[in-house]
Parts: sequence; C-alpha cells; structure tokens
Amino acid sequence: MEERFQEILNYIKHPKEVRLNNMLDPYFLGADEDEMIADILFCTQEWERNQRNEIHGGAIASMFDTAMGVSAAAFQKQGSVSTADLQVSFIRPFLSGAFIFTTQITSMGKTLIRATCIAREKQSGKIVATASGTFVPFKK
Repeated sequence: MEERFQEILNYIKHPKEVRLNNMLDPYFLGADEDEMIADILFCTQEWERNQRNEIHGGAIASMFDTAMGVSAAAFQKQGSVSTADLQVSFIRPFLSGAFIFTTQITSMGKTLIRATCIAREKQSGKIVATASGTFVPFKK
C-alpha cells in the first residue's frame, strides 16, 4: 500500500508543469489498508497565508481534496479519481507549521468513493477542521 501512495504522490510532486497539488507538497505518513485509513502531512508555506497570517480557507479545502483524493486513488489500487463533492467544516484557524490529515474511506464503490477526513495540528494534536468528499474512480 505504501508503494501505491508513493507512486501517486510522486506523480503529484513531479509534474511537467507547476500545479496546485504539487505546490501543497503532501507527504505520506502511513496507512492501514484493512481500515482504509491514511495520514498525509502538509507543512505550512508562505503562499498559503491570508492577511491575518492564517492558512487561507481555499488552501485548506485543497489540502482536504488532495488528501482524500490521493487516499481514494491509492485504496482503489489502480487508476485515479475526480472530485464530485467536497464539504469542509472549519473549527479553528490553521496557525502552526504542520498539519496531519487523517482520511478514512467510508465507501468504496465501482462508481463512487466516499471519504471523511480530520485535520489536526501536528504539534498539539488539536482538531482544526473536518471534511467529507465523494470521488469518481477512473480505471487505467
């Protein structure tokens, strides 16, 4: 499973052109294949900050989309996914330097994949936001 995550993240991080996914610079921390749970790390970057020095809500939504999308693609074992629906609930500002996004695939169907995700500050473990999403799988 780790190889599949690394394959997807390497594709994201080394495209021919600069894209949002590789600018977010996600890191795979680990996964439980039986429970379909994965941890993805995002480190704060200056370009993600708003005027209050917090991570911009759009960047946070993109982190959730990336974490859940990578997990959905990895756990389906082949192909890729496209986002059909994304819902984000912001709990507190993203102020620290790193965040762990824990994704769980709640439904792995042939036409739709559902996922939930919790974002925590890496240092304190405090929950800062939650999300859910629906993804459409594409087989190669």
